[in-house]
Amino acid sequence: MANTSRSNSLAMSSTISTISKTTYDNRDKATVEHNHANSIQEGSNKDCEKGNSIPMPVDSCFEVTFDRDGPADPEDIARHLSLLRKYYISSLITFTSMVITIISSCWTFVSPKIMSHFHISHEVSILGITFYIFGLGFGPLFLSPISEFYGRRPTFIFSLTVSIIWQCLTTWSRTIEGMMFGRFLSGFFGSTFLSVAGGSISDIFDKDSITVPMAIYTTSAMLGPELGPIISGALYKVDYKWTFVTLLIASGVCLALIIVTVPETYEPKLLIKKAQRLREETGDERWVAPLEITKKETSFMSSVFLSSKRPFLLLVRDPMMGVLCFYTGLVLAIVYLFFVAFPYIFKKLYGFHEMEVACAYIGMLVGMLVACPTSIIFQKRYELKVKANNGERTPEMRFEPLFYGAFLSPVGLLIFAWTCYSHVHWIGPIIGSGVFGTGVFFVFVGVFNYTVDAYRRFAASGMACNSFVRSTMSGVFPLFGLQMYEGMGINWASFLLAMVTMLMIPVPFLFTKYGAYLRGKSPYAWTD
Repeated sequence: MANTSRSNSLAMSSTISTISKTTYDNRDKATVEHNHANSIQEGSNKDCEKGNSIPMPVDSCFEVTFDRDGPADPEDIARHLSLLRKYYISSLITFTSMVITIISSCWTFVSPKIMSHFHISHEVSILGITFYIFGLGFGPLFLSPISEFYGRRPTFIFSLTVSIIWQCLTTWSRTIEGMMFGRFLSGFFGSTFLSVAGGSISDIFDKDSITVPMAIYTTSAMLGPELGPIISGALYKVDYKWTFVTLLIASGVCLALIIVTVPETYEPKLLIKKAQRLREETGDERWVAPLEITKKETSFMSSVFLSSKRPFLLLVRDPMMGVLCFYTGLVLAIVYLFFVAFPYIFKKLYGFHEMEVACAYIGMLVGMLVACPTSIIFQKRYELKVKANNGERTPEMRFEPLFYGAFLSPVGLLIFAWTCYSHVHWIGPIIGSGVFGTGVFFVFVGVFNYTVDAYRRFAASGMACNSFVRSTMSGVFPLFGLQMYEGMGINWASFLLAMVTMLMIPVPFLFTKYGAYLRGKSPYAWTD
């Protein structure tokens, strides 16, 4: 029962989840085992109190849990925090996540100066975007177990500190090799705020109040890449290092505030503190937290190995997951391709200077902002569908946002493609990019919702798999984006992108019709 309740809570949160592997990368193996232990514990404690003989080890009677009905335990931080403090913590985590994603795209207007400074080609310079995004994709596969074993707070402090160190290398490296190495590792360690941070927000808010803070968090992670070019465009007139220094300062401020003001929120970790308190108060060493048992039974390295292996197995053995991952990867890759295409397009057609080109990205930013509030509407419509289906939930009910995204993405790209003429006002392609941005948001919401609902126990692996694929594609597309636009022409290159996204339109309809059958064939999907 506890596990089912936990899955429903995840499904609620996922309605307003996007980029990232944000909320559910933290619903990991350790948490599932912890919830399972809680459900067992409730029954075993009653049997222990009655003196009944139970077919379980005696120590199971001393596994600690939080009492949700009585007075709050001192360690149960979620029940002690005021609503204002909860929103402060979620806002700080949200801002830090946005800074991490801004760093990925701030390279847009830094690139020409780096080409000149290090005497490198455009193709080599664009690797600065590619390596950082690769780091964001690979990082969660290996860093998530740190959160499982040691909690949210140590993971945040460790990963952001190391990310800042590598940002320093990127900023002051005297070689392009050192700069690229710093980009990859700063993204690798910064990725924690795209995989673990969402879990921290769900730690402190219950399912009835999580909608707004989670919507803000997930949207900010998508807005970050759009803000990067604007920041680097504003600083284009000064030394390129100032773009990195500005974001380095922002990262440092976030780190200082996290160290001083953000408490541990991970429940299994808090239960360890409760077990320690009970051992001290009673002198009985049998009191134990589920995570302490997990640490004894599972080594950290084996957890890292399992965490990194399962997403690849899911991708290889589940074609349905492969299609969904490719879909999110495609639309996000086009977003990152625009970071090299927009400067070429708007300078050639309209004679924009750097800051004017940077403002062109506001179109996609506004499109995503406009779409954000609809997450609440989709959640209410989902609840109505469940009610109309006699309370029976199916993962395919989560596809509604994807229906809109499947059409808006190619429509936005078509508008962009055929308004990119010098005799057409520049607002035309910007409107097209805004429509595309709205479509991207809906695609992410629909795919993420379905992934969490359809894979439940393996939701964390599903999201890690999705993050890996979309980060890989997003890192590759900028490498050929400029050459494609130069070779095919602005209109036909954009039209090609629209046609590729148009091929994905049948996906939500086919999965809605055949989803239950496909899930039945999957070794990982939930079929009941």
